[in-house]
Amino acid sequence: MPGICRSRLAALAGAAATRASAPNQEDRQEAARLPIHGSRQTVLLVAGHASFALFQRIHYYISRSGGSMYDDITRLTPRSAGPRWGIFSPMLGLLLVGALLLTACGKSTPSTASKTETLRVLPAPNGPNADLFNPFFNYNTPAAWGAQGLLYEVLYSTDLSTGEYHPWLATSYNFSSDNTQLTFHLRPNVKWNDGQPFTSADVKFTFDLMKAHPALDQGGVTALIRDITTPDDQTVTFTLTGPNSTALFYLGQTYIVPQHVWSTISGDPAKFTNDKNPVGTGPYKLRSFSADLIIYDVNPSYWGGQPAVKHIYVYSAKDNTTAITNMIQGKYDWLGSAWTPQFDQQFKSKDPQHNKTWFFPSNTVMLYLNLYKAPFNNVLVRKAISAAINRDNLPQGVAYYAKPAHPTGIIPPRKEWIAPEYQNATFQYSVSQAQAYLKQAGYTQHSDGYFYDSSGKVLGFSIIVPSSWSDWAQDVQFIVNDLNKAGIKATMNGMADANTYFSAIYGGNYEAAIGWTDKGPTPYYPYRDMLSSKNSAPPGKSVSGTNFGRWDTHTAGSLATQVDQLLNQYRTTTDINVQKQAIWGIEKIMVEQLPAIPLTVNVDWDEHTTKYWSGWPDDSNPNIVVPTYQVPDAVSVILHLKPAT
Repeated sequence: MPGICRSRLAALAGAAATRASAPNQEDRQEAARLPIHGSRQTVLLVAGHASFALFQRIHYYISRSGGSMYDDITRLTPRSAGPRWGIFSPMLGLLLVGALLLTACGKSTPSTASKTETLRVLPAPNGPNADLFNPFFNYNTPAAWGAQGLLYEVLYSTDLSTGEYHPWLATSYNFSSDNTQLTFHLRPNVKWNDGQPFTSADVKFTFDLMKAHPALDQGGVTALIRDITTPDDQTVTFTLTGPNSTALFYLGQTYIVPQHVWSTISGDPAKFTNDKNPVGTGPYKLRSFSADLIIYDVNPSYWGGQPAVKHIYVYSAKDNTTAITNMIQGKYDWLGSAWTPQFDQQFKSKDPQHNKTWFFPSNTVMLYLNLYKAPFNNVLVRKAISAAINRDNLPQGVAYYAKPAHPTGIIPPRKEWIAPEYQNATFQYSVSQAQAYLKQAGYTQHSDGYFYDSSGKVLGFSIIVPSSWSDWAQDVQFIVNDLNKAGIKATMNGMADANTYFSAIYGGNYEAAIGWTDKGPTPYYPYRDMLSSKNSAPPGKSVSGTNFGRWDTHTAGSLATQVDQLLNQYRTTTDINVQKQAIWGIEKIMVEQLPAIPLTVNVDWDEHTTKYWSGWPDDSNPNIVVPTYQVPDAVSVILHLKPAT
C-alpha cells in the first residue's frame, strides 16, 4: 500500500479513537466490551441506508454487550447483533471514513487455490476494506473482523446464542468468595505467531496499556480493575474495584496483545494500523491486504491444532445487492446479510442441495417512549399504546423473520430466565382494552374518533425512524395505523438520515422511537443497558447504553431505584438462583410498567453453502450459533468446518 494511504489511515485511526469527553468514572464501574464507541463527530460517516442493518453489529453488542460508559459519547449500537445491509434499495451504507481513501490505494486478486482449503467470506457488505488491524477497535470492517479472532484472541469466549462461556487463552477461572478477585489460569505452551511465548505478562501489559491509553479502552473495562498481579507465567489475578460477577464477561473478552511488540510502538498505539505482519496467538496470519480482498493463511504453530480451513479470503462489497448477487452466484461460502423470502427462493433454487440459511433470535426491537414527556410518564397510556399494537402484523411488513416479542423483552434462547408466572405470557392485541386504559387515564373519545385530555388536547405523537431503514419504517407505519384505529393520533417521522435519528434518541429530542436492545449472555446485560438509571440523563444530555426512554428516579421514582438494586443484586453474586431472582424482579417491572414496549425479535443472519465445507450451524448443529459478523465468535464456526464429502 502506498505510504500516503497508510499515513492517512493512521491519522484517521487516531481521529476515530478521539473521545467526545472523559469517561464518567461512576458509570465505568459497569464497563462494557463494545465493538465501537466514539465521538459522533469523529468516528463514523453515516450515509443512506435501506435498512437499519448496517448498524446491527456495531455494538454488541453490539453488538453484543453492555452499555456505553460515557456520558457524552453516542454509541452506535446495533438493533441486533448482525447486519441487515440495505435490503430494499441501494445504499451508501456505513463507511469508516478512511475506507473511502483506500479505494484507489491498491487492489489484489486471489491466487488460484483449492476451494476445499479456502473459505470465502463476506462478513458484511460495507464498502472497501480499511487497513486497520488494531484489535482494540472494531470499525465493522473486514480488517477488524480478522484482527478480532483470526489474529488476536481473548481469555474466554462467550457464546451469545447460549450464554455459555468457553475457555480460550485461559483454561479456567475462579472468583474469590466475595467476588472481588477474578483469577484466570492461562493455557500453557501458547506462542505468538513469531515464536515468542504467551504469558501472564502479556495479559497484564494489555490492560496496563489500555489504562495508560484510554482511547484503547473502548468499553471502559479498566475501571473495573483495582490491581493486576501475575503470580506465575500461567496465572493472572484481577483485583476488582468491588464485587462484580460480570467482570468475567468484560475482562474475559478483551483481546490480548504481545508485550514484546506493542511495548516498542512509537507514538500513540491508538493510531497503530498494525498492517505489517501482525503478531497474534490466533489460528491465522495475515498474508495480504487490499481494499477489495484480505487473505489470511493458517498459523502453523497455532496452539489449537491445524484447522481444516487453510486460507481465508475476506471480500468487500459495496452494498447488500452486490453481496447477495455474489452469494447466489457462488462467489462466497459464507455471508451475513439481511434476507427476505425472495432472496431465499433465488439462493436455494440455484443449488438446492448446498445453499442454506439459518436465522437465530438475536435481540428485541422496542418502541421507546420519552418518559420525560407527558403523557408517556403515565403507565396507563403506555399500556394503551402496547395493547393497540397488533404485533402479529409486523413481520408481514418487511421484517419477515421477526416474531412477536415476549412481554418481558427476553428473547427465546434466554427463556430459562423467564419467571414461572410469565413463561406463557403473550401480548394481547385489543383495541377495546387500549381504549379502556385511556378512559381510565382520564381521556375521552370525541366524534372524530381520537382521544383528548381534560384540556382538550388530542392524544397524539410521532414515532421517529430513519426513512431509509425500510424494514423498520414499514413496522412503524403498521404501528401508526394500529394506534390511529384505537384513537391515538400517531404519525411516522421518517428522518432523512441516521445521524439525525441517533442525535434524537440519545439526546432525548423525540417523543417515540423504534430502537434496539443490546445482547449479552443473560438478560442482565440488555436490562442493564436499557434500565440502569446510571445510563439515563436529563433532556439535552446524551444517555448511555440503550436507556433511550430515560428510565430513572425522575421518571420512575422508586421503581427505578428498585431496578438499580436488582441489577446490583445480580452483579455482586455468582449464585445463579440469586441472579434469577433479580432478573425476575426486573421482569415484573417490565411487564407491569412497560418502561419500553417490546415489539418483535430480531434474528442473526447466516447464509452459507455446504458445497465445499460442512459443519455449519443449523437445526441439527445448533451449538455453534454465530453469524459471520459476530467477533470473536465467528472463528469458532471456522474451526469446526471440515471439507465436504
